[in-house]
Amino acid sequence: MEHEKLISLQQEELSNKKQLIVELLKPMIANLYYWEQYGFSESDFDPDKNAHLDEKIGDFVIGMDSYNQFRLIDLSGKEVYRINRQDNGKIVKSLALQDKSNRNYYQETTDLNKSQIYLSPLNLNQENGILEFPYKPMIRGVAPIFDAQGTKLGTVVINFSAERFLELLKKDNHYSFMLLDRFGNYLVSKDSIKEFSHLIPSSRDITFQEEYPELVDTLGRAETTSLLHKGDLWIKTELDFKTELAQTPLVQHRFADIETDNKWVLLKHLDSHTLNARLKSEIFSIFLINLVAIAVILCLSYLEAKSDTSKKKYMQALEVINKELESKSTELENKNNALAAIQNKLELRNAQLMEYNNIVAHNLRAPTTSVSALVSMLKEAKDYEEAESYFPKLQKVTHAINTLVDDLLVYVRILNDDDQVKLENIALGPLLEATMDLYVETLDKETIEVKTDFTAWNQIKFSKIYLQSVMQNLISNAIKYRDPNKRSVIVIRTLWENDKKVLVVEDNGVGVDLNRYGNDIFKLYKRFHRGLSGKGMGLFLVKTQLESLNANIEVNSELGKGTTFKIIFDSYE
Repeated sequence: MEHEKLISLQQEELSNKKQLIVELLKPMIANLYYWEQYGFSESDFDPDKNAHLDEKIGDFVIGMDSYNQFRLIDLSGKEVYRINRQDNGKIVKSLALQDKSNRNYYQETTDLNKSQIYLSPLNLNQENGILEFPYKPMIRGVAPIFDAQGTKLGTVVINFSAERFLELLKKDNHYSFMLLDRFGNYLVSKDSIKEFSHLIPSSRDITFQEEYPELVDTLGRAETTSLLHKGDLWIKTELDFKTELAQTPLVQHRFADIETDNKWVLLKHLDSHTLNARLKSEIFSIFLINLVAIAVILCLSYLEAKSDTSKKKYMQALEVINKELESKSTELENKNNALAAIQNKLELRNAQLMEYNNIVAHNLRAPTTSVSALVSMLKEAKDYEEAESYFPKLQKVTHAINTLVDDLLVYVRILNDDDQVKLENIALGPLLEATMDLYVETLDKETIEVKTDFTAWNQIKFSKIYLQSVMQNLISNAIKYRDPNKRSVIVIRTLWENDKKVLVVEDNGVGVDLNRYGNDIFKLYKRFHRGLSGKGMGLFLVKTQLESLNANIEVNSELGKGTTFKIIFDSYE
């Protein structure tokens, strides 16, 4: 029973790690698809004419910390454009362009068709045929580039850094964890000397087949998920990139077409010493509990005839035993809850990354298409006067792109900083007063009255910066969308729901038609009232900031009656 329980838990952990790998690979595919659809022209593949790419691509790469290198390669295999991320994080354009025609990843991608994407094996970065040191593990992604007429111009190659990727796989491993490629080479191992030894010239190439030849045949079978061999327990799951990533959604009714031969094996190894130690501990605990129980029963049975007090002690002893059993049950339940929390975190992060990719894919497409059209019109202008008439339109479109990129950078920083945000005990009263001071001229009690009720609770452990930003946005919305035909009231109160702290902000303003706009109310650049200023950024940031710290927000609104926001804090003091 102990073995079965242990196998089940470790299989679940390997399944979570497999899902984590898939979720970390999906953004790579979405990024490659974005650049494939970017709309590069023939001049972009001429090193003497593509300097205009520096600002656009450079600014984009700044926000994508997974990019280690970004390159455009022409049909002969030569680099025509290259950006590198230095060790200090600085983005630098490389003037020393290299010939990559003899590299495997170029030769394997020369026949890629439109919309196909290639992912290389996980390996170490090389420059001019020499391994970089310290070693930089990465996955190369390649996509073909075609012009508007369908003529192939070359390929885009992105080196995605795998350092954080591998750190996440190594984290919280109670037992020996191994990640192998399809040839049995170690990508992750408890013994770091084995990792990537097949790529490091000075290292002895150690493969799993060489270390455990007697296990290769059995563990290599697809139906084998666990194996007890010579007292050691092995648990396995497999990851076929092409199968697992084939259903990655790119745009509506379109899925990724992946070209790769990557197949990984995820292994957990529990040696006989570890297993025996666990079993001995369990057996000893059971024996001890039974021995104590027998002794207590005998003693209390002997004393039962003498007094009623002995009966009470007998019941108390049984209660102690029951509590020990309940404690073990609670421990198992806590482990399951921890796994559920990890799953929820992964699902939330995946949803946030998909939201980011959708914004980039949809919101950038229209302005970039407009820029391309205006540039074409400028080229065809007959005189300066005609060309000058296009400048205001071009300036307006580029301003819109810059605004979108700035907003996306704010969103990326929130996603990247969720583990570093400082949490502190916050008193709601002073924080609300400081927020209302920003609107002291508007909140004059004659046109807008603010009522507060913090009797349910008045303190919470949270990010002060995030909570102040959330309150500022919600109060600003209540002021902006107040009903001019009645005296406006904003009510801010606290309550408890399902043992969770809830903060409520409600107003009697103009309200929103949720039947029409309910699915878009927290999305970027969505506005629902004509004639009122705003760009649809506030509620998008409110939801992002709250979700980054495991909080949630709900909205209830009715036209002409007002709007109520409920912020639900999950497991906060």
